[in-house]
Amino acid sequence: MADFTSYEIEASNKFFQANRSIVEYEIRPGNTVTFFSEVDLSQVERMRAAVLERPSYTAFVAKAVGLALQEFGYANRRICRRAWLPFFAPRLQRFHTCDVAIASERDIPGAEGVAFADVLRNADRLSLEEITEWLRHLANCDVSNNQQWSAFSKVVRRLPHWLAMLCIRLPYFFPGLWVKYRGGPVLISSPAKYGVDGVVATWSWPLGVSFGLVKQRAVVRGDQILPCPTFLLTLNFDRRIMAGAQGAHFFKRIVNALEHAETEMAAPGLREVQSPAIPTG
Repeated sequence: MADFTSYEIEASNKFFQANRSIVEYEIRPGNTVTFFSEVDLSQVERMRAAVLERPSYTAFVAKAVGLALQEFGYANRRICRRAWLPFFAPRLQRFHTCDVAIASERDIPGAEGVAFADVLRNADRLSLEEITEWLRHLANCDVSNNQQWSAFSKVVRRLPHWLAMLCIRLPYFFPGLWVKYRGGPVLISSPAKYGVDGVVATWSWPLGVSFGLVKQRAVVRGDQILPCPTFLLTLNFDRRIMAGAQGAHFFKRIVNALEHAETEMAAPGLREVQSPAIPTG
């Protein structure tokens, strides 16, 4: 006989239902392609060591993605559907600003794995210092000081399940709501702080950029093999937005921006260190 004490069916969880609804309804892995590359972060680390408040790796990635979106406009799009109009064919929605969404986890007892995404506006124009300050606020925000998280959590907690799921899906169909609550075409995520070397995943956004743990790895430079700080960067993109060659150009631009950060991302707003350089790590 089955031992019915060896498991349990958990109580209904609204955040689980919200996440399930988005994943099941919006994510279509069969339409996507994934590229990955090991990125040399030597210049990134030198820039981080040269300032009092070191920019996070996410700040560098967000800046690189913003620069790539600005240069390759064909990547700065998504497929727009209007389900309530049966004869309205899907169209491409092109974004005029380089906004990126940043995934942020929330620690909610009994609802493990809860996350939401806030939108970093004009990532191509912001300095690394400005992006890092924004990311620090995001990491420590709550419903009292973050409108995005407040709106999402209120919808999930207060509305009946069917109505909450409908509200969460609305940006998928309304271009204006997408810009307001989802930003542009890109979501940036990273499991690096948990020691994960890389992630390959499909997202609700047409472009997903992820990176893993930064550590010393063997890099070939000329005839030498040197230990250099690197991470594994991945791009998952909807092949209906752009073809493989165009996706490769876009991805290579992100990689180049990171590997040549000292020329691509230098900004006078970063305060230089007057004392000995802060060790990298």
